[in-house]
Amino acid sequence: MPEAGKRDASIGAVARTVFWSFFGVRRRAHHEDETVRIKPVHVIVAGVVGAAVFVAVLVTLAKLIVGGAAG
Repeated sequence: MPEAGKRDASIGAVARTVFWSFFGVRRRAHHEDETVRIKPVHVIVAGVVGAAVFVAVLVTLAKLIVGGAAG
């Protein structure tokens, strides 16, 4: 049961948390605030999506570099 005055984190807050967690950089105050507001399932989903986007960017970049060098 949610406490009065507490609300769930927005999609942007979850994405920002996962993004900075990939680098291992987070402020203590943000961590404590987000620990209360963000649900674990949101972090898992955002982490999987973030990792998929990261891999897609790397694959696309590699194809551009290798394709550009061959032509």
